[in-house]
Amino acid sequence: MNANLSKSVQEDIRAAFEVDETRMGQVWRSTQAGKSPAEIAAELGTQTSNFVNKYLRFARAIETGDLPSAPTMIRECTTATIGFLRRHSASLSPVAREALESRIASLREAGARLVDSGAEEIEDGEVQRKTRELEQAAVSGIYVYTLPHYYRHPVAPSAEDTLADRTLMKIGKSDSDVIKRFNEQRRTTALPEDPWLLRVYCGDGDMYAIEQSIHGLLRAADHRQSIGRSSGTEWFLTSLRLLDALAADKGLSIRFAIDDAMGQG
Repeated sequence: MNANLSKSVQEDIRAAFEVDETRMGQVWRSTQAGKSPAEIAAELGTQTSNFVNKYLRFARAIETGDLPSAPTMIRECTTATIGFLRRHSASLSPVAREALESRIASLREAGARLVDSGAEEIEDGEVQRKTRELEQAAVSGIYVYTLPHYYRHPVAPSAEDTLADRTLMKIGKSDSDVIKRFNEQRRTTALPEDPWLLRVYCGDGDMYAIEQSIHGLLRAADHRQSIGRSSGTEWFLTSLRLLDALAADKGLSIRFAIDDAMGQG
């Protein structure tokens, strides 16, 4: 693509970002206005700015064709780009649509190559390292775990890219030895993989009461709880978006998010 055509495509995509109503669009516009990731996070009522950097990475890939290289980022960026194209297809020029379709194809090809390259194993090792580091630090709070397969392949994918996928997560307070029960379940073959730590929520107050309240709210929202004989009572089919909102409502802050252990690519 020549320089003038490339510039035209980028301007077309930027115009779409100006009216994009998703979080990615909000983050893009706030960044264009000169706001920092921390300011954007506060503006959107979230506790961590990790998601800001993630959305900006997606936006850069969509706008310029600079695609990510980390396995999870590739997968999520593919979904974000498909959604962006679907939302703005009618207003984008044919050449801009073609450029986005080409980027989607490149992302899919990159994702397929990474499956065979061992990149997912490297990513898994880094998340496991961070998981062990947090466990050894014995940070008091509420821990959220899942299995790598559940994270990469949500049990209940959203039909809309603007809505959160739901997948199985285990939620428990740190002093109840959540990871110990994970390992016990793995020994009984209930768990085929080592778990990933997704969140650590910290704060003041009675953590047991907060944990039970969060469990109750998840059940009330019909984020159904796994009741398998060896699965325990802390597995829920839910989303990190909802858990972050519940934690914020309980006055908890995010001490750790899985994005901290994953490369942006």
